[in-house]
Formats: sequence, C-alpha cells, structure tokens
Amino acid sequence: FQPPSNIRKQISDASLEYYYLMTVRRPETRPNEYYIVKGSNNYEDFEAANKSHKKIDEQMKQGTILSFLYYSKGKVVYDVLPPDGRFITSFSEESYFPSHSMGKSITSYLMGYAICNGYIGSIDDTISDWPLMENTLYFGQPIINLLNMSAGDTNVIEEYSGSFIKTGKGIHSQPLIDAVENEDELKNTKPEENASYSYSNLTSDILFNYTAHRVGDKFKMFLDKFYKEKIGIKYPVYLWLNRLRNNAFPSVENLTAQGAWQYGISATRYDFLRIAISILNDWKNDTCEGKYLKDLYKIAVSTGYNGNWSNRRDGGYPKFNTATSKYAGQFYTSVHGMYEKNILVMDGADGQQIVINLDDERIVVISAGQANWYNTKKIAYDLIKSGKMKSGNWN
Repeated sequence: FQPPSNIRKQISDASLEYYYLMTVRRPETRPNEYYIVKGSNNYEDFEAANKSHKKIDEQMKQGTILSFLYYSKGKVVYDVLPPDGRFITSFSEESYFPSHSMGKSITSYLMGYAICNGYIGSIDDTISDWPLMENTLYFGQPIINLLNMSAGDTNVIEEYSGSFIKTGKGIHSQPLIDAVENEDELKNTKPEENASYSYSNLTSDILFNYTAHRVGDKFKMFLDKFYKEKIGIKYPVYLWLNRLRNNAFPSVENLTAQGAWQYGISATRYDFLRIAISILNDWKNDTCEGKYLKDLYKIAVSTGYNGNWSNRRDGGYPKFNTATSKYAGQFYTSVHGMYEKNILVMDGADGQQIVINLDDERIVVISAGQANWYNTKKIAYDLIKSGKMKSGNWN
C-alpha cells in the first residue's frame, strides 16, 4: 500500500491516487489492525485560510504533496490542496493521511504524557519491570537509550530497517511476543557496547508497548485523555496494530500482553496540526510535558550526518530530516541553516513532515504520497525560518 521506495522518479498522478486510496481504506479492509480513538468535543477549530502562494501552488500542481498547512501564532496562514481536476479524489478537512514514522515522535510525546501522569518515573528509568522483554537486549536499559535510538540493537536489526537480520521478518508482521521467543530475533540477545545512534522501527514499537505495559488496565482511558483532552482531536484517530496470535480479538489487554501496538497512526491533516500545536504549547508554557521535550532536546545525540539542502543524486529533493544533524528522543533537531533556532522535526515515509519552530510559533504540516518529489526548501524552509516566502527563484 506504499509506492516502492527504490523508484528513482516521480510516480504518475494515477499511481499517487491509487496508493493514497489503498492507505486510507485499510481500516475498512483490515479492521483488526487498527485501534480507534474517537473524536472529541474538545477541539479547536481554525479560521479558514483564504490565501496561498505561487510557489506552493506550483508544487501542488506538479509535485507529490496532497496537503500543505502553515500555521503561525495562532492562525492557519496557508491551507492548500491539489488543484481541482488533478485527481479524481477530492481532499478536505476530513481527509485522512498516514503518519508513518512521524508516529515515532507522537509515541515519544505519549511517553512524556505517561511520565507526567506518574505511570513512568523519568527517561532515566530502566526497562526492568516488563516480563515480555526479559532475556532481550532491551531489558535493563534506560528508556533514553531507546528514545535516542542508541540501544545497541544493530546485531538484530540493521540501521534504517524494519526487518530482523537473521529471519528477514518484518517487525510489523507479528507481535513482539513472537520475536522475544525466537532465538534468531530477540531471545537471549545482548546490547552492543558503546552503542551510537542507529535508526530503526523496532525501538519505537517497544517504547509504545512499554508505555501500554506501565499504564496497564487504564490504557484505554489514558489514550482517550491524551488524544481527546490534551490534544483535542476533532475526528477519530486510528492507531496501527500488529496482528495478534491465533487471530485473537484486539482488545487493549491482548494487544498489551502480546506487544502488538505499533507507533504509527492515521489522522486527518488538521488533527496532525492539533498534535503539533499541543507540542508547541507545552514547550512554550513550560508544562511537565514541555520540560520533558526540553530535556530530550538538551541531550540530543549526533546522527553522524551533517545534512544540508543539496539536491539528491536521484534528482529528488531533500526533506527537513535529511537537513538535520541531531536526534532528540524520536525527533530530529539541529536544522541546517537554522542552528540558532529550537526546532523539532517529525518525519515519515512517503513525504510526511511536521516541522515546529518552537521559538517563533510556526508550524508546517505536509502530507504527501511520495517522498522527495516536491521541493521542501522552496515552500517550507523560509516559512519556518522567517515566516515569509523569499522572492528568489532558487530551487
């Protein structure tokens, strides 16, 4: 249900639409792979944005963006969708989009909420009270190691991978309980010494499932409070799940016992904005969750990459995450050209991006159908940095 990642050109509009429809219809065709948090009455509506910009319009006509939102100091300045006639599908406030790995950042935020509500002590707590993870490399490790993708797990999963090295199984093809009982995956594994940053999908799933374990039988109420009361979603949010053993019913109890929660979600484009605004407000108001985010920011680790805005060798364009050099608890930080700014970057496959300028209260939310085939710098960099579009014609 995703375009192949190794394609070195922009796919056709018909293919973009096909993959989009495949994605948004998955909750209907695979209901046991989603947990639904219903919408609330606690949402903030936004005043309609009635203007656009020629640079954004140009990308919406020919690039792979399906929704562009720019928010600044309490207002949605730009709300741009593909022009009429480009796709058969019409997009609106109720259109859903996948988070993909942006869900890693949301999982981190959820863990901060659990810490602030007393379910977890701090990011320095060790994962030493979770029977599911016993006899694995993650047991006994500080939470911050997992948050910073520095848990020393490259002996079981390669960097930027979603599959176990020895078996080749995708981590989302089974619940965690299967992996921890398999000696070719997690059973009897030990962490590598002096581990450095190594990005993968596995630790984010473990963080989500550990949060569920710590919250326990109140996890349904916990999720409701997080999404409905704290964030104030307007429409239902679909949390992604792994299939349970023996086709068991996906109850909260079964999901937590087998470790079948995933980090990803599907949400409407404005609910993604509401998540970003909640993060911004916590940072600005120095709430408990804001302090959690600031602690993560202070101890960000180097990714080993000095990202910049040079175009990719395949002819595609860079995104914000590839123009950063640090990683702070499931968020990218230290954006090239804006090192003096406190910025959190949320990035997901197929071009999903949320960028939050915490100093100047600016947010860009981009939902897309294919990564790297729209010009992020041209339409988002200047907005995040200065709040204005530059008039230059650089690409």
